[in-house]
Amino acid sequence: MKSRLAFLFIVCLFCIQCQSTKKEPIDLSQATVKINSCGLTYKGKKLKLGTPVEDWIKVLGKPSRDTDLAYVWDDLGIAIDDWQNEDKKVAGVYLFFLNLDSPEGKSQQLNHARDFESGENIAARNMEGGKSLITDEQIKAFNAENEIKKKSYIYPFKVYESVVDLNGFPVKAGMKVEEINAYRTDLPYSGKFGYVDDDIDGVNDSGVTDKTFGGDYRAPGAECKDGRLQYYELTYTATKKLEYLKIGYESKSDFDSRKVAEASFEERKKNGK
Repeated sequence: MKSRLAFLFIVCLFCIQCQSTKKEPIDLSQATVKINSCGLTYKGKKLKLGTPVEDWIKVLGKPSRDTDLAYVWDDLGIAIDDWQNEDKKVAGVYLFFLNLDSPEGKSQQLNHARDFESGENIAARNMEGGKSLITDEQIKAFNAENEIKKKSYIYPFKVYESVVDLNGFPVKAGMKVEEINAYRTDLPYSGKFGYVDDDIDGVNDSGVTDKTFGGDYRAPGAECKDGRLQYYELTYTATKKLEYLKIGYESKSDFDSRKVAEASFEERKKNGK
């Protein structure tokens, strides 16, 4: 009897493990954006990083806005930047799953809008004796000002709503990093997203990917145009919501530093050090 119970217990544990790692089938055939190792397509039209902004405008149409950080297509949920590269060519593509109208956007939790806050959130933070110190008129004034300020932020007025085909595997709104990595385990190279400790606070700095934290996760890419890397980053809010997917293009300075480091490594290996 005891052995039978032990057997059933093991079977139950196995079933639970299977369920926790089960990957739900996601149809990628209708993905608006499909990303390969070098470049991507938007509705079947090819685009490459490291090319002039004008090439992207031919495919995406005229951008809605030009902020200090990026060109923004409000109706597509997409932004691109060229300021990170010295040659003023496209250095990154952002697909946004959250914007300023989300609960996170209204409460200062988006990574590029820490100073944005709704009137309602301000009122909720300023309570005394069970009543807000902020009047209804002040709330309306805050929100009216926000409608004007929105145009200066990188976040599109509409989010990207389709699934993304990233190297043949899905990324979509609401997915945790462990879910995304569960699909990417089948890649022929080390394609999992690992934590990037941008704030240098030592938290989750080991690359552990079995849990989702706020911050950035990066996946390795391949050398593309001019030998520079195309890489991928997921950015999460402190509430563990997927904020955006970035497809990045290595800057010239980072490329030069990487090549110097690689040459140094090969030299040490050659000399047996």
